[in-house]
Amino acid sequence: MTRRPFLLMLMACAAVLAQHQLLLRRPPRLLRLVPQRVQSGSAALDLQFSRPMDRPRVIEATRMTPAVPHQWLGETTPLRMVIDADVVLTTPLELSIAGDGQRGLPLGEQQWWWDPRPWLIATRPVQGGEQVQLQTRSGEWMPISQVWHAILSVVPLGNGRGIALVERDQNGTERVWLDQLTPISTANRLATLGPPTLSSTEPLLKGEVLFAHLSSNLNGDLLVQSGGFQPGSDQVLLLQADGKRKALDLKPSGPMQLLPAGGGVVMPSYNGLSIRPLKATEQKPQMLPGSREVGAFCGASGRAVLIRHWPDYRRSIELVVAGQAPKQLHLGDQAVLGVACNNRGTQIWAVLGRWKQQRGNHELVLFSDAGDVTQRRALEPWTLKAGSPIQWNPVTKQLLMTLTRPNQTHARAGLIDGDSLKLIKVVNTPVSEAQWLSAG
Repeated sequence: MTRRPFLLMLMACAAVLAQHQLLLRRPPRLLRLVPQRVQSGSAALDLQFSRPMDRPRVIEATRMTPAVPHQWLGETTPLRMVIDADVVLTTPLELSIAGDGQRGLPLGEQQWWWDPRPWLIATRPVQGGEQVQLQTRSGEWMPISQVWHAILSVVPLGNGRGIALVERDQNGTERVWLDQLTPISTANRLATLGPPTLSSTEPLLKGEVLFAHLSSNLNGDLLVQSGGFQPGSDQVLLLQADGKRKALDLKPSGPMQLLPAGGGVVMPSYNGLSIRPLKATEQKPQMLPGSREVGAFCGASGRAVLIRHWPDYRRSIELVVAGQAPKQLHLGDQAVLGVACNNRGTQIWAVLGRWKQQRGNHELVLFSDAGDVTQRRALEPWTLKAGSPIQWNPVTKQLLMTLTRPNQTHARAGLIDGDSLKLIKVVNTPVSEAQWLSAG
């Protein structure tokens, strides 16, 4: 009776050892490709394998078409492929992935396609109200939201997996919605690549609100500031990319912005701007005094561009680097209508406005991080639509603006070369506002 349990135990151990040896002899597999947002390059892709890989062999055996400059990061798995920052991508990349695992077993060669170019989305006037639509690579427009009476603001999630919007009905009340999207930026066949698909639409808050402000970071987290019709009904809600919700005990004096890399938020107060962690820590908030507002974040590099308002009505543009005092790039009596910066914060674009004979006279200026003006160009006959953002696309090195001109009811989306500041294209479709949506 005592020998039988012992024999059963030996048989179980032998089976486990045999299974373990069998698994060790299995060749490595490519589990998934995960696009990443980085500041060091124009695009990045994580390759996750089932076994630790021999990185030199993967680098040697893997091919990319077109053969653009890139580098590899990581040791075993995942391995990250980073496209150099100066590369301009105009087509999808074909990847022939191969190599060996650390045990010398080969990875079967696999063909994949990757398109890191973002999508142009816009709020467009349609029958019955307004709708958020996406422009496909062929130039066609497809809806990615319902038709609403009026859309006040749209914020694409930083990971490309959705858009949040604030809509207003005929009675003037507002609601906040989330359209969840499924990106298709990687595929094993070129024909399978395409725009993201709309998977669901859901309300983010219960009932109607008096106002709402939205902000997202590169992780796909979403910050929702809202106020109800009753005193004390203001709330700040953090919706994390994993679906968790967290109410934040913050009392800002204006719209807050999530830090791109995650973990913190820029909160305006009556004394200036403060940077606060999203999780409770003993670290004191960092404070930047003065009448300032965040103009743009420079990717995940820890740099930001601020617009400062002076008592004599002048405006200045400041570059903020983590741990350093703000560096003034520009000071003048022109209105600063919008700013943007590249991922590393080495190029800063600004639209400056001066009114002349009751007509807007807008100028696009490119600054270096040292404050030197390296390029400038008048936008005439176009002007930047008031309150609309300037957005930088690191993959194609283009700026996106919402442009207007006299005697035109609706605006247009304008694409501008980031180095020469030449107007590449004006999309001849009426829009209320245009933005980039990450490929995901």
